[in-house]
Amino acid sequence: MPKTIESKEQLASRFAQYSNDQGQFKKAIEAAFGGCVKRHLFLPSGRSIYTVVGSNADEFIDPEKPFCSCESYFYGVLGAKVKYCYHILSYKIADESSLVQEVRFDDEEYDTFMGLLASDVLKSRDLKK
Repeated sequence: MPKTIESKEQLASRFAQYSNDQGQFKKAIEAAFGGCVKRHLFLPSGRSIYTVVGSNADEFIDPEKPFCSCESYFYGVLGAKVKYCYHILSYKIADESSLVQEVRFDDEEYDTFMGLLASDVLKSRDLKK
């Protein structure tokens, strides 16, 4: 039986345990529902990189650590002000709801992809200064 797609309201209800910070929670629901959580799969190696399209840049996340390249992670999560940045939270919601978008690349594209991702992350930091 095919999985039915939930509405944003259903997602918010199902993941209400993460709603301590309503601003971050709403952004995470929007990102998960909007297809902003991406798994970049490199073939034939099977190597995966996860990103979340954010408001200023694509953010690199490592869901296993968890780690995110965004400023909120460094100041909020590492500073023990919040448990998750909205990028990691959106990954959790998308992963548990089968909403992670998969993008396939050849292994030869890995170095170029990582260079562009790093450039995007660093550029977004420069824009804030």
